Amino acid sequence: MAQQRNGRPSTQADVARLAGVSVATVSYVANGYRPGRKNPATPEITARVTEAMRRLDYRPRRAGRVLARNRTDLVAVVAYSPFNPWATDLITEIEEIAAERGLGMIILRYGHTEKAIERVESLLTDGIADAAVILGSKAFSTARAQRIGSRVPTLITGEWYRPRRFDVMIQHEAAAVRSAAEHLIRSGVRRPAYLAVPVGDLRHRTDAFVETFREHGFPDSAITIVGREHELSGFLDSRREAVELLDQPAKRRPDAIMAHSDRAAISAVWAAMQLGISVPDQLKIIGNGNILEGTEITPALTTIGTDTSAYRPMLERLLDRIEAPETPARTIAVPWRLIIRGTA
Repeated sequence: MAQQRNGRPSTQADVARLAGVSVATVSYVANGYRPGRKNPATPEITARVTEAMRRLDYRPRRAGRVLARNRTDLVAVVAYSPFNPWATDLITEIEEIAAERGLGMIILRYGHTEKAIERVESLLTDGIADAAVILGSKAFSTARAQRIGSRVPTLITGEWYRPRRFDVMIQHEAAAVRSAAEHLIRSGVRRPAYLAVPVGDLRHRTDAFVETFREHGFPDSAITIVGREHELSGFLDSRREAVELLDQPAKRRPDAIMAHSDRAAISAVWAAMQLGISVPDQLKIIGNGNILEGTEITPALTTIGTDTSAYRPMLERLLDRIEAPETPARTIAVPWRLIIRGTA
């Protein structure tokens, strides 16, 4: 807190005297923009107040501003793990859109224990943020999302949710996987493989892959599904898995791999290089997620996904709901598509 020469903290009245404006104008500048409120401060006045605050080292108390405005100016991103590349790209988009409206962002992780999930719910229902984006998983129940959505505008991602008091974003991932599998079939693939994860959240992708090949007459013996008891989230785990899958005679090894993530697919490209297998001539590889790193390898990664800019309209809608909380909940589709590049 700023100190005057007499030792007491600086106040808004001190700032007002130095800037030659009213205390109300200082309060407006210090507390920031409020939609629907007439702006009493011209740019010139705002600059004077800001300079006076700087000279007096005045810092408004955040707790007081939150109480006065009933706003935290924060958007919460809730994620099982915010560290996978797809989540990171989406979080960056959220942060940019929030900043355009003068809002900050906080990240709450719920992936490690049930107690952590309960803590996230408590924080959000207690008003830690003005809106929430939840990157959903089967661990995050509809009932929990509904309780949060009844308190703050909420958007949740996940094909298995239905809008209750929150918006739902779906990406038609299974349809995109089918498009990828059909692309491989048209390319002459005979021994497809899928690098999966054992968690149920992504099972619909694995099922779509298998069902598409079955529908085109592939026997189950020709389709390989690799998924062990650990989640293949790291480059080293995924690369080790791909090496084990590919290190066998050419007539037995897969001639195509689709991976549950772009990170795992990139690891499969590295494994093929290590074993001297040509991509895409001897092995075709497709990822999931359309992360930036996939465009930087050679050959560039064929994948399913979308551009992060496609998420902007639904995020804008969420932030609009801060001022219009009565807006009905809805399902918002941001479909993934097959993005053909060099690996398949």
